[in-house]
Amino acid sequence: MGKVLKAVLVLGTLCCLSLAQQTKLQAIECPFPEGQDVVSEAECGKYTLCEWTDGRCHEVDNQQGGYIVQGPPEATARGFKVNLAKADSSVTMFGDDIQNLVFEVIYHENYHLQVKIYDADNARYEVPVPLNLPETPGADQGYTVGVSEEGAPFHFNVTRNSNGITLFRSMGPLTFENQFIEIHTWLASTYLYGFGENTHLSFRHVFEPRNTWPIFARDQVVGTEQMNEYGQHPYYMVMEDDLGTSHSVLLYNSNAMEYSTYLLDDGTPALTLRTIGGILDFHFFLGPYPEDLNQQYTSMVGYPVFPTYWSLGFQLSRWGYNSTDKVREVRERMKAMSIPQDVQTFDIDYMERCRDFTYDPVNWNDMPDLVQELHNDNVKVITILDPALVIDFETYEPSIRGRDADAFIKWADPSLVPDDQEPGTGEYIVGFVWPDTKTIFPDFLKPETQDWWINEIKLFHDVIDYDALWIDMNEPSNFGTDLDRPFNYPPGLPDWSLKCPNTTLDSPPYPTKTTRVSDNESKRISDHTICMTTNQTDGTTVYSHYDVHSLYGWSETIATYRGLQEVFPGKRPLLLSRSTFPGSGQYAVHWLGDNTADWTHMYMSIIGMFDFNMFGLPMVGADVCGFFDEPDMEMCARWMELGSFYPFSRNHNTNGMADQDPGMWPEVAEISRYTLNIRYQYLPYLYTLFHRAHMHGSSVVRPLLNVFPSDLTARDVDDQFMWGDGLMIAPVITQGAVTRDVYFPEGKWYDLLSGVLAATGPTTLTVDAPLEVIPLYVKEGKILPYQQPAINTVESRQNPFGLSIALDASLNATGEIFWDDGDGEHVMSESYMNHFSYSQGLLTSQIMHGEAAVAGLYMDTIEIYGHPSAPTSITVNGEDQPSSSWTYNDATLVLSLSIHVPLSDTLTVQIV
Repeated sequence: MGKVLKAVLVLGTLCCLSLAQQTKLQAIECPFPEGQDVVSEAECGKYTLCEWTDGRCHEVDNQQGGYIVQGPPEATARGFKVNLAKADSSVTMFGDDIQNLVFEVIYHENYHLQVKIYDADNARYEVPVPLNLPETPGADQGYTVGVSEEGAPFHFNVTRNSNGITLFRSMGPLTFENQFIEIHTWLASTYLYGFGENTHLSFRHVFEPRNTWPIFARDQVVGTEQMNEYGQHPYYMVMEDDLGTSHSVLLYNSNAMEYSTYLLDDGTPALTLRTIGGILDFHFFLGPYPEDLNQQYTSMVGYPVFPTYWSLGFQLSRWGYNSTDKVREVRERMKAMSIPQDVQTFDIDYMERCRDFTYDPVNWNDMPDLVQELHNDNVKVITILDPALVIDFETYEPSIRGRDADAFIKWADPSLVPDDQEPGTGEYIVGFVWPDTKTIFPDFLKPETQDWWINEIKLFHDVIDYDALWIDMNEPSNFGTDLDRPFNYPPGLPDWSLKCPNTTLDSPPYPTKTTRVSDNESKRISDHTICMTTNQTDGTTVYSHYDVHSLYGWSETIATYRGLQEVFPGKRPLLLSRSTFPGSGQYAVHWLGDNTADWTHMYMSIIGMFDFNMFGLPMVGADVCGFFDEPDMEMCARWMELGSFYPFSRNHNTNGMADQDPGMWPEVAEISRYTLNIRYQYLPYLYTLFHRAHMHGSSVVRPLLNVFPSDLTARDVDDQFMWGDGLMIAPVITQGAVTRDVYFPEGKWYDLLSGVLAATGPTTLTVDAPLEVIPLYVKEGKILPYQQPAINTVESRQNPFGLSIALDASLNATGEIFWDDGDGEHVMSESYMNHFSYSQGLLTSQIMHGEAAVAGLYMDTIEIYGHPSAPTSITVNGEDQPSSSWTYNDATLVLSLSIHVPLSDTLTVQIV
């Protein structure tokens, strides 16, 4: 206890040296519920927190508008607390300010710090999603927290001990009202990344002009304006210096929020964070580099799920097959073109009247037979489920059983039940989505609901022999909320829609920018979803949907994952979810939602991949060739090239559009076959990357800045990406282009397929990229395992292995292979792990364990890029090899060697 107290006293002294007081920070604008378009001196005068100066409405200084430190820091078992009191209760934005707060610092690992600000007198909502936190703090924290001294206006900062850089420095007034919480901070640099799920047109955030993005789970089609989408991930990273030293911050809050990036009057980058409920709960991670941050963050929220091997194969889907015959037609087209495919996914058109756990008895009457045919072709089947169930309590068994389990979300008070509520629905909130009947919404936080849902999943598998599930519309989505009628409401019926009451929950004083995005028709927070004035429960605590709305997808994910565990005991479940939250990656993979066949959307998908690798969901991809609208041949070809290197590779489009499966155009079919074969060839490398992610939290797809953090140019390159730190992909995402500029960071870069030295960086080169080419490069010093490709992973997994060895300037390289049965429970001791090392003519392997997992598999080929000369002799495991077993190209410096060694044997290759 004495050591902690000593640290607190030092911090109290540091604060006065490091936190300069500014009487006015005019760049801190006052937020208006209607947005900044209404700014005027008269409007500004409505709020006592605001002041009009030189044509700007800004917040008053901290001494007037913030909080005052009350007393010295109080030591705790693993940190300290400071009491705060509102400086002036008459200075407010929307009223109902919390008068007394606690600022609490909690030490975790040496790289991890938690800072909480909460009501001193009353308990408030806190996110109930569990985190992995250490039982005791680290002994040598890498951070120092400074806080204002007693009697001073409250500020705090977090400083990195190793270099003295300030990571977070609050500025201006802290605002903490019942439904409006706001804090501002200086940033160490403008190299800011992350935040989601929302649309931004560059991976690195912009500060000029000022920008504001909303965060709140919403059924929002992908657009190009600043809009919130399906999940909530208030997590960001900042690079602090030219060495690439980086930190990240999670604001652990599930209420609707927004953030603003802007420059102060002196050019300092700044960030404002706003949320309309809960508390401020920050987790700081110190890295010091981006990949360190990925591992530190996911160690807290949960390491990513390990996807099945077959799920890494190409997946095909659409809403609009409309019959089993159409699926067979498309499947035959894929086979005729020899295009690899591992998964066939079914959207809602397979259902009877869009009802979960059913299939259409007319157009899909032989669906069980179709599923068996696909299985006979070694193609797995994924079926979609939506959370909303119909209110047919007479004949629809899932809803009857759900009512018996009391599984559905209810109004917060019986008095809120609408007068036109359907008979038999009691206090349940009733809406309308895809079925032609009104719907109710499961409360997946509730244990009884989870048990009911698991049982329905098991019963459905008895009907349809699916291999995995896809959960959609789980923000949750509801159509036509607060409008005259949903867009798809049955014609001929009187106008009706779900109407939300005029309460402080459904009409909060500051509803955030989510109400101002273009697709928000009602301009309410409940637009396109259910009302906030409803309740959910985990069996112990009752929560307002206002607080837990963005947890809906997370809670459905856990229930569905548990159901799949029971359906497939001993197997790794594969679950695809649209709405996610920190921690979802432990259970689900993700796609980037309803995009459009548009070149800009193709480009944005790369940024989305970067974001979700940061968020701990590395198995991610976009709908290849676009969900809405119809791509032309060139766009679909280029998108298939890019999509061949998404971690989650799926072509998917919507109802009413023309087919866009890759077999539709001869040119696209040929290109898709070519690029997907490259994907399948290097799936052992991708699978090994996912193993690393599952075990250590590392990212799978990486922006160049993650691999080369000290490379300033790499920090702004967001149209190239890497698998791990070895394979770089530079897709063409510009219409009509036959070349593209490729940035090569420091070191040697070899063409992946030819082995030719392409560049020695850092440099930017214009490379040829005709329609049939996607530029691919392997980084020096890397060994990439591969396997001969096939039409699906069942066949490719039986094929011989090989190694692509890219030598650095010292003629060294390293790599590894992870292998198991592809879909069983992850047991490390039974899995195959082999580390390879090449050094100046000697290739060795070190098998850690799991030889039985690779029985019958062989290493047959080795290709060495950058080999300086033709060999005079080669031995493999001590045996001389005939010269006919190798070839050497003097022009390309590529040495190719044919061998035949069981993968279960250690390997030693000596090249002289």
